[in-house]
Amino acid sequence: MIHPDFDKAGQALAARSATDLTAILAGCFRKRSDSRHLDGWIKFVLDPLAEPPETSPQMAFFIETVRRMRRAVADGSPVEPGPRRRVIGRDLDFIGEPSNVENWSPIQLLNHLMLAQIVPTRKAAVVCPMRDDGIFAIEWIAHHLALGFQHAFIYTNDNADGSELLLRRLADHGVITLMESETDGQVRPELKAFEHTVQLLPEARDFEWLLFVDSDEFLMLGPQHHHNIETTLSALAARYPDRLPAAILYEWLWYISGMVFEKRSGLLIERFQHAMPHWLTKSLVRVADLITMRPQHHPELKPGRLIVNSQFEPFDMSKVWERRSPCYEGGWIAHYWPKSFEEFSLKKARGDNLAMENNEYQRDFGLFFQWNGIPTRDNHFPLDPALGARVNQKAAKLRKLDGVAAAELEVGRRFRALLSRYDDVGGLERIYEASRTEPEVF
Repeated sequence: MIHPDFDKAGQALAARSATDLTAILAGCFRKRSDSRHLDGWIKFVLDPLAEPPETSPQMAFFIETVRRMRRAVADGSPVEPGPRRRVIGRDLDFIGEPSNVENWSPIQLLNHLMLAQIVPTRKAAVVCPMRDDGIFAIEWIAHHLALGFQHAFIYTNDNADGSELLLRRLADHGVITLMESETDGQVRPELKAFEHTVQLLPEARDFEWLLFVDSDEFLMLGPQHHHNIETTLSALAARYPDRLPAAILYEWLWYISGMVFEKRSGLLIERFQHAMPHWLTKSLVRVADLITMRPQHHPELKPGRLIVNSQFEPFDMSKVWERRSPCYEGGWIAHYWPKSFEEFSLKKARGDNLAMENNEYQRDFGLFFQWNGIPTRDNHFPLDPALGARVNQKAAKLRKLDGVAAAELEVGRRFRALLSRYDDVGGLERIYEASRTEPEVF
């Protein structure tokens, strides 16, 4: 398959023109055996009473999503949201494979075009994979709510710290939508989460913008935007009145911890306020322009779309993976990679448990020191007290919800229990002392 003209195909679908849609898509599948069913798939998408021309375990997911959407798309009614918490099994691991759009089946492509017909009614939400991060899950959610994000879609898998219980309580209260992902350990949980959102989650399309980040990444918005996402997006619209950019790439600030051993109380954003510049990015994406999040750090977009940096200047995507001087004028991604050594031990353990070939998430304890640094006056990025106060207020409200505070306390107990896993090799403090090395300079 070759890329279709997504804009023209979407227009043909909106006009319910089977003839035009066939003409646009036929060339994409000309050399593939599944092209013989293209007419049947187009009829299935356009006719609420039609049945699919064929099925398979993988096709079934897209067929189900199309069934949910097609009558709503036909008469303009909203798509009914699914349950606030649900399980996505190992049979969906294929969506986390880094395959190209060129490998999509006709129903997968048509499903994407159907999703693009949904007109958003809300501004912005966050998408995040979260595993064994219960000790700061409340803060992460409260932080992004404090920025003005209206919802969070959280994916979790294979927790050892009991955080799924905490996340279930938050989902029951409507604070988040929770996807409990069962995996075989051989796919990237982040990629599976992002692609599930893009390809199989119609309710995410009710938001014009989605922020795709990990649970140790916190969006920070420039002071000119008053730590508010709607203010940020209004400024973007004023800068580009004719056509909005399709994505804002926010570059990392890599927060260091001074190699502190013990987890201390307080917000992450309060505990760690020193950082080093880093060139990698995460993305706030306008969903109408999005094809996939396969690269994870940035989107794959429909042709001709503009990507900007935090200062709203055009971003040169040919340099997205290259070392450079980052732009933090309008905001950044606060990446709390090391934190304390106790917290790092959980990150290391969950990476070690993945069964991926060439497992890049398998980290040595020495990296805690190598990818860390010493706080100085020059690398101080002080937290705006107003933002800290807002996050603490949001977190306090979340803890007042029935069952949430108790679930968070249980996560804290399990965190302490998990640290004892190293007792048979002398304890975590002994590993800390044996692993000490000098930090590197990015």
